[in-house]
Amino acid sequence: MSEQANIGEVRVVGELRGKVVDTAETLSRIVDDCNSTMQRFVDWVVRDRAAHWKNQLRKRDQKLQSARSDLERAKIAKPDADPRTFTDYIRALKKAKAALDEANAKKVACRRWGTELQRQALLLRAGLRPVATMADAELPMANHWLQALEQHLAGYLTQRPAMPDELQLEGDDAPDLPSRGRGGAAMPNESDDAS
Repeated sequence: MSEQANIGEVRVVGELRGKVVDTAETLSRIVDDCNSTMQRFVDWVVRDRAAHWKNQLRKRDQKLQSARSDLERAKIAKPDADPRTFTDYIRALKKAKAALDEANAKKVACRRWGTELQRQALLLRAGLRPVATMADAELPMANHWLQALEQHLAGYLTQRPAMPDELQLEGDDAPDLPSRGRGGAAMPNESDDAS
């Protein structure tokens, strides 16, 4: 039996520990980035875009009222004029009405998509929770386990293994056993070379 177990380089365990720590940090950063990006997008739709379209709705309603007033003033100013002379005013009124309808549709879409995006953000957070748990709990636990393993292996390599009682006998009582090489193969005795 050989005197020492054939343990490779202990530094490989340390390198693996480094990879585990790097992976935990990377996963934590990615999970945080995903959650914050999703939250920023939800806030942009729910707050920024909703406020923008509410403001646009007010402005476009004012433009529609102004276009109606312009058309009415033109009709009052020229009551006997041909209706085709008011086409520019009618065109401006239609354009203002279409712009107001667009603002209404965008406001409704912001409300609808805001609710859906909040639901999807909750689903994303729930889906990322196992990854976050791995990064925050399981990988640090694996790091501690690998650190303990590295220390045990280093301690094992620095400590000379105890010899069995029968091999510790010295002198005439010691059995004549062939010495073993690194792989456990019997080494030739000096007396074998003499023959």
